[in-house]
Amino acid sequence: MVASARRKLLGRWRKGVFHCTARCVRRVFLCGRDRLTGRDFSHRRDWILNRAQQLAGLFAIDVEFHAVLSNHLHLVLRTRPEVARRWSDREVARRWLTATKLAKSHSDALPQPDDKKLKKLLRDKKQLNAIRRRLTSVSWFMGFLNENIARRANKEDGVTGRFWESRFRCRECTDKKGMLLCGIYVDLNTIKAGEADSPQTACYTSVYQRLQAQGQRKNARDRADGWLGELTLVAGSEQDEAVIYRSRTGRRASDLGLLPMSLDEYVWLLEATLALWRAGQRRVVPRDLEALLERLEINAEMWWKTLEDYETTFCHAVGSSSTLEAVAQRLEVSCLKGAPACRSVFA
Repeated sequence: MVASARRKLLGRWRKGVFHCTARCVRRVFLCGRDRLTGRDFSHRRDWILNRAQQLAGLFAIDVEFHAVLSNHLHLVLRTRPEVARRWSDREVARRWLTATKLAKSHSDALPQPDDKKLKKLLRDKKQLNAIRRRLTSVSWFMGFLNENIARRANKEDGVTGRFWESRFRCRECTDKKGMLLCGIYVDLNTIKAGEADSPQTACYTSVYQRLQAQGQRKNARDRADGWLGELTLVAGSEQDEAVIYRSRTGRRASDLGLLPMSLDEYVWLLEATLALWRAGQRRVVPRDLEALLERLEINAEMWWKTLEDYETTFCHAVGSSSTLEAVAQRLEVSCLKGAPACRSVFA
C-alpha cells in the first residue's frame, strides 16, 4: 500500500476501526526461537503487550483485538477523536510527554513527564492542537510502539538497523460485520500458526485476555475487558456520556462497546469457526452456527472461505459492500480489492 493511500485511508480526526499489521525482518523472528542459536525471544511478546497497554491508556484509541506471533503482530485499533476533544490542555500535554518518553524507554515502568517541558508545552497552543490530533492517530500509535520494540530488540541483540520490514500495513473495518470478521481472524491467527491449541491457551491474543478479565469481574454489570476496548456494545450505552467519553479504570480511551454480542457469544463463534477449519474437506456448517450468522446477516457458506483467504482477499477495507463506496471515493479509486468477497459474505 502506498503512503498517499494510507493518508487518505486514515485521514485526520477520523473516527474509524483499523486493522494494523507489522512484520519483523530478522531470521530470529520477533518473539520466537532462533533455530540456529537456540535463543528464545518469547519475552518480547510481553514487551509488546505492555507497551500497547500503556499507549492505550494515553491515546484516544481503543485496542479492540490483538495477536502477537513469532514474526509479526496484529492490532485492531478504534480511533476516538471525540474523546480527545474533551481533554484539557494539561491532560493533552501530560499524555503526549509520557508517550514520547515511552517510545525510547527500555523499562516496563510508565515514565513521568518532565515538569519544565510540561509548562513550556502548555504555553504553545498551536502545538497543543497538533498534539491533540496526534493522540487520535493510528500512525503515531503504531510508530511509538514499533520504535520502542525495535530499540529494545536492537540493544538486546547488540546490532543496529531495521527491525520491521515497513512502517505497518493497514485496512479499515467499515462496519460491525467487518469488525467481527477481522476480530475472529486476528484471534484465530496464533492457533492457525500452530502456536496455541485453543482460545483458552492462546496467551498473546485478545480473546485470551478478555477471558482472563471476565474471570476477574465481580458481577455481571461490571463493564471491563481489562485494558482492551469493551467488546459488547450494550443497548443504550451510545447515549451515556460516562461510557462514551470516559473509562472508569483509566486504562483505555472509554468504556464504549464495539459489537452487539456478548463475550460468550463471541467465544462460541470463535470455537465453532475453529472447528470448521479443523474439519478440512469434511467441513459442514452446523445449524446453530448457521442460525447465529444468519442473525448477524452473514452468509454461513462463505464465512470460513472468506476467513481462510482474508489476507489475500482484502487490501484497503473490509465490510458491507455499501460501506466500501465511501472508502473508494476517499482513495479516489473506482473499486476496492475484496469488494466481490464482501458482497458474497455479508448479506
